Amino acid sequence: RLTLRYAQRAASVGAPPAFPAQLFRSSGYTARQIGLVLLRKMLQYVILFDMKEKIFCSRTFFLIVVCLVVVLPVVAQGAGAGALAYPESYFSFRDAMLNGRGKTAPEFESQYATVVAEVEASKSGWERDVLLAGCDYVLGRAYRYLGDTKKAIMYFDKAIEICKEVLKKHEVAEAYVVYADAISQNCSIKPKTYAMTQGAKIKTFAKKALELDPRYGAAKYLENSQNIFPPAPFNDLKEGMKNLDILLDTNQFRMDEYDVYSALSARAYGYLQQGKKEDALYWYQKALELYPDNVAVLEIIPTIK
Repeated sequence: RLTLRYAQRAASVGAPPAFPAQLFRSSGYTARQIGLVLLRKMLQYVILFDMKEKIFCSRTFFLIVVCLVVVLPVVAQGAGAGALAYPESYFSFRDAMLNGRGKTAPEFESQYATVVAEVEASKSGWERDVLLAGCDYVLGRAYRYLGDTKKAIMYFDKAIEICKEVLKKHEVAEAYVVYADAISQNCSIKPKTYAMTQGAKIKTFAKKALELDPRYGAAKYLENSQNIFPPAPFNDLKEGMKNLDILLDTNQFRMDEYDVYSALSARAYGYLQQGKKEDALYWYQKALELYPDNVAVLEIIPTIK
């Protein structure tokens, strides 16, 4: 009602600034906190209207109190530890890796260099280090898709070492997730002894990330991946598929397209493990809707048919 009442006059006060894409994609804010940001903006412009029109009443005072005492402190909580803002170039690089069919190593290396340069210029401390580890992880996956296992391992190991150093001094959810992601990839391409000694860390680090950020979808996916991907009898497909339903069909966790793709692929793999080929094919096709040129999915679909 307030918005409708003041919409036209608000234009004379000034239009609200646009919210950056990072606020919604990866800043670490929850949907509740984003809603509070929007509420704060609305209240600000209502107050500005009252002041412009010289309307000073109990409502004006009440709204000022709400903004200063209630809304602002809660919104500020979203900017705490673990709220890492990724540059847009990182998302472009990551999406190129997942849509990697036909791309070459020099193309990936060029994008990698661009993101690294931007991170080095704009970030510092643990934020810079975690972002650089993320870049190494993405390039490692790109080389894995290209079939260069040696270089893939090199970049996964590099990401792990960076995260180790960060976590010695800072408890950062993103560092735990990149660390666990890199271990997960190494488990599938290094000797089996590596998976036996390091594999358990994936769930441990995912749980630590969830303790720091309970709605972190990527962390929840990693925790649950240990129910899906290990061979029998070390998996728990029933529990894993149930958790994937929660990830994909509810709003309990914060997820972007990459996280949804990972969960869809895991659901498909789970059905494949259960011998339900039609269901597996359906969910792999759903994953391809997000990344149509994904090498891994394009390679596995013909084997199911």
